[in-house]
Amino acid sequence: MDRVGLLKTSLLDFPGRVAAVIFTPGCNLRCPWCHNPKLVQAPYDPDLLPIQEVLEFLERRRAVLGGVAVTGGEPLYHQDLADFLHSIRKMGYSIKLDTNGTYPKRLEELDPDLVDYVAMDVKNAPSRYFLSAGVPVLANVLRQSLDLLESRWKDSCELRLTWVPGLNSFEELTELADFIGKELPMIVTGFRPGPCLDAAWNSARAATPAEVQRVVETLVQLGVRARVR
Repeated sequence: MDRVGLLKTSLLDFPGRVAAVIFTPGCNLRCPWCHNPKLVQAPYDPDLLPIQEVLEFLERRRAVLGGVAVTGGEPLYHQDLADFLHSIRKMGYSIKLDTNGTYPKRLEELDPDLVDYVAMDVKNAPSRYFLSAGVPVLANVLRQSLDLLESRWKDSCELRLTWVPGLNSFEELTELADFIGKELPMIVTGFRPGPCLDAAWNSARAATPAEVQRVVETLVQLGVRARVR
């Protein structure tokens, strides 16, 4: 990994902190509704910056920023991610990591003291996961990542579900709730159309606030610590 994207300031991406957001290119999934299509597979976004330039920016902004959120793409797609995170940590920043949960071994290899907060996408119930991810995903792989969150980041993590009409189904919420359990908090948001990996989704129907609220209420009834963001 030698180039990344940069959002210089965000009030939304790292709970409780003013943060810079770093976007790593490359992902092993092919979610058709992905809103970062230029970060999924090469050729990547031509506006990506050299890592050294981004690190120099972070050094200059130490007095202003409280944290750095590392997202993608899929950050754990890169075997050298830990080296990059160490460079950020040396400046004194808190670090939030976003992941799709499909690299549990690489997540386990990260020093828990290196990452302050983890957000993991949970895209669907296991039996329908391939619809949302665009490729087959083994439930036991996701389960390993969930177990790591429970054991290492239980009080500093969140699961994220983007409700996509046509891919997600109310009928599968019981299966989803049984899979993720009652220990970890889940944030539910609704899909909004726009530039997607699969152009057929660019103008697809958005999830309505009422739908999202119903999802949350159903999950709560099933014992999940769910809420709307």
